[in-house]
Amino acid sequence: MSADNLLYEPPGPVARRRNRIISVIGVVLLFCFMYAVGHRLEASGQFDAHRWKIFLHPGTLKFLFDGLMATLLAAVISTVLAFSLAVPLAMARLSNRFWVRTLAAGYIGCFRAVPLLLLILFTVILLPSIGLHWSALGYLIFGMVLHHSAMTAEVVRAGILSLGRGQKEAALSIGMRDHQAMMWVVLPQALKLMLPTLVSAVLAIVQDTSLGYIIPYEELLRRSQQISSFAPQSLLQSAFIVTVMYGFVSALLLALRRWIERRQAYDSRGHRTKTAITEGNFGAAVEVAPVMQSGLRSAPDRMSGRDQ
Repeated sequence: MSADNLLYEPPGPVARRRNRIISVIGVVLLFCFMYAVGHRLEASGQFDAHRWKIFLHPGTLKFLFDGLMATLLAAVISTVLAFSLAVPLAMARLSNRFWVRTLAAGYIGCFRAVPLLLLILFTVILLPSIGLHWSALGYLIFGMVLHHSAMTAEVVRAGILSLGRGQKEAALSIGMRDHQAMMWVVLPQALKLMLPTLVSAVLAIVQDTSLGYIIPYEELLRRSQQISSFAPQSLLQSAFIVTVMYGFVSALLLALRRWIERRQAYDSRGHRTKTAITEGNFGAAVEVAPVMQSGLRSAPDRMSGRDQ
């Protein structure tokens, strides 16, 4: 049994037939549900042209595009700052010093437990009271960095712990200090393994920027609400357009994650193949060595026979 099938047994003929039947039934039920929803929307006039006419105006499209750019701006800045803070937090969580581990665990436990919406509201109320008057973008980024740095720190810590202890021990054996082994040997390998999970964390950050509408920050969802206020008859249509735009960004990130996973699987298979070839050649050399030795031992006997 291969390593890929060690924890998973491939389905047999009966199970595959049952899975196909269940899949067909599921697809039929999904189409029936979509038809029922579409019929109700058609009956209520949601497909009428006057409800969609506002989205054909160039000003409306630019208005939504600017909201998308504001969403991506907040997501990029929050991602960079959150990931930059998550790595030191994860390393502090694994520190040998008790007080460093305690402080890191307290930070992570606190900001993971608080809902992000409440954290954003808290920053908007607290920071101005101590003299920090920022823009809506600053408040949103501050709250998201606190929350997602704690979430990502646990991901980084889990990735570091997933590596074997031999990596760090090998680095220490060649004279590296503990922090050097972590920085130059363990952490790069852990980050490479965590890339798909980190892409999912970026996707969560992009989606959480929609909470900025309560500040209010002029992101995509906020722009959608403003269009709905201007044209109440297009409330559902506005939500649909924004959903499609969020879905497009999410699809790009999910495609990036799948590409990284396939690339890592390909590299892993190539490494296993090279290892198997190397081990096979070494085994062949080991098997050939006794034959060569016996031939060398018999060579003087053959030479003495010819001399006689």
